[in-house]
Amino acid sequence: MARVITIRNLDDNTQRVLRHRAVDHGVSFEAELRSVLERAAQEPTPAEPEGLAILLAAAARFREATGGLGFQVERAFEYPGDSPFGGTTAQ
Repeated sequence: MARVITIRNLDDNTQRVLRHRAVDHGVSFEAELRSVLERAAQEPTPAEPEGLAILLAAAARFREATGGLGFQVERAFEYPGDSPFGGTTAQ
């Protein structure tokens, strides 16, 4: 079911940029806003990580922030068959 929303206090520059994008895409301002919101809703959030790549990036940031503390990432549990991170688990 479609819902109507109101966005208040939108910065003038933001509104101008979005209006120009709408013209560039050949759609209405409303359609451009809908497209932007739909794309944003499909992007993963920190609560929805994309797997091992994000975990490894977080570990690298942790190492940098802590001055290079040594630690190892150990396998916590086995996944039967295909790993949720792509590929297959080693047997």
